[in-house]
Amino acid sequence: MNLFITNREIIEENGIEGIREDGREHAGDNLRFGEFKNNKFILFEEPAYESETNYQDLLLKEKDELKGSVRFFRELYQELIDSGGNKNDVLFFIHGFNTDLNDVQSAFKNLKEKYVDDPASPVKHIVIFTWPGRSPKVPYHYFDDRKDAIRSGEALARGMEKVIRFFKDFLVKGDNVPCKRNIHLMVHSMGHRVVKHMMLEMKENRLPYPDLFKEIILMAADIEFDLFEPNEPFNKLIEFGKRIHIYFHENDKVLDISKYTKNFSNRLGRYGRKKIDQSQIDVCDADATGTKVDRSYGLEERTLNHWYYYTSTDVVKDVIAVFNGKKSKYVVQK
Repeated sequence: MNLFITNREIIEENGIEGIREDGREHAGDNLRFGEFKNNKFILFEEPAYESETNYQDLLLKEKDELKGSVRFFRELYQELIDSGGNKNDVLFFIHGFNTDLNDVQSAFKNLKEKYVDDPASPVKHIVIFTWPGRSPKVPYHYFDDRKDAIRSGEALARGMEKVIRFFKDFLVKGDNVPCKRNIHLMVHSMGHRVVKHMMLEMKENRLPYPDLFKEIILMAADIEFDLFEPNEPFNKLIEFGKRIHIYFHENDKVLDISKYTKNFSNRLGRYGRKKIDQSQIDVCDADATGTKVDRSYGLEERTLNHWYYYTSTDVVKDVIAVFNGKKSKYVVQK
């Protein structure tokens, strides 16, 4: 199953809602939920009344009667609780800049091929948070994306608030059986700025950080490399999961450009953490510099070394091993 959450612009044509396709919009405050099926983004109808967001009794209605986040949680829960076997994990993916709707389709395709179709992977379902990333793939100027990432993080914080409420109403008050499946988080490039501002928004509103994920994978992070320092937002990121792997590549040319177009701070996805805090035993830096991009990919992917979470077979296999509970073979000590 493929699901999505978005704060992109919603347009209406002939009475049918859809997502603006070209990405040329600013990030919105409202979150919408839906399913990606048969290469189409199908939006769940937005609830008009508070009574339509009842998580506690969502199993008492047919799924087609449900709206918004209630339909989203029902679809995902039902899929997880009904499926047997070990291969039933969820991969929640947050993409980076320069991602229009066609690119999100490609992301679903790439993630499925690399992390679902591989029989060694425990992942079966993909969920993507898609936000308006508008700038060129090679970011000589992408200040709009930075602003949209901040606003998108604030919107995603409201999504986390819905998760907290779902756990409380559906599992505790509703006394429903937990699915006992694993959800993994993977973030790419400027998607880390979305996560940063999600955490800042949650802190400001005094929301608890839910222990939602098993493995957290940070890929090619386009964000400052001191973000795990004390009093910095990612210092508390481990509270969202069991373990964090930070994959970095010293020849990531996109992050070189980023450094000199936004500000002069070093990038987490280029060097790993500024300092290794030995007390953070569940946070690991994984040096992917020595890995190779598969020859089947184009010159851009092979030269820029920024999309190795799907272009490098070595990295993909390593991430799958992490999903299966192993530590990355690329972990370094500083």
